Amino acid sequence: MPEESILNDSLREIVVGSVSGAIGKIIEFPFDTVKVRLQYSRSLSSPIFTSTLDCITKTYKNEGIYKGFWRGLPSPMIGASLEASSLFFSYKIAQDLINISQGNRINTELPFGQRLLCGCFSGITTSFILTPVELIKCQLQVDNLKVGQANYTSLGHVIKTILKQEGARGLWKGQTTTMVREAGGTAAWFGCYEYTLDRFKGDRGPDYEYRAHELLVAGSMAGIGYNASLFPADTVKNVIQTSETQNDILGRGHVLLL
Repeated sequence: MPEESILNDSLREIVVGSVSGAIGKIIEFPFDTVKVRLQYSRSLSSPIFTSTLDCITKTYKNEGIYKGFWRGLPSPMIGASLEASSLFFSYKIAQDLINISQGNRINTELPFGQRLLCGCFSGITTSFILTPVELIKCQLQVDNLKVGQANYTSLGHVIKTILKQEGARGLWKGQTTTMVREAGGTAAWFGCYEYTLDRFKGDRGPDYEYRAHELLVAGSMAGIGYNASLFPADTVKNVIQTSETQNDILGRGHVLLL
């Protein structure tokens, strides 16, 4: 039955997405920390770091390896399963719904343009899960850089502080810019991934089984597409989420709170 096919395929996407998402976060997190710290530093009137190398050097010297580069990892690790699962699940559901609406079989391959739309839908859906996760992560990543403020002691401390000061709504600070980044970025991710696989498949038909190196190349191209497509939106989002208040953001003269 079509309903059973949708359920089985979706569950498989959830499992694959959860595992790959968790592994990916561990590997990429030090690079993300450097990026977020640089974005935060350059939003200040007196930047803390002068370059990427300066950021890496000072972070290692002042905070060590784990506390410097992996601080805040629990938040994205906890959210990784939900994030990756939501991306793949909503992408698959969007494809299935389009096929059903067009009278096609469930697993009929969609035109490239429609797959881009599915990626955009997936990003918008996932942004509502990702915003609180990213907010907590960013706050922890730059916490040691904020002079004269009490350091957060844990992930729970961040959540408790935000809820106390801003209420539940505060956990979704930066939602609009996160949605913009994820809508365009996820469309680019799936677009690059699908396009690369299409090139590898060529005229071999829908039953072609991709080789490991082909999937690796497709994933790499997808990552490049995601990060390059809407990097300015990512910068704005991180500046918003590393600020303390709306006045703090507007006072810098760099971004508008959305």
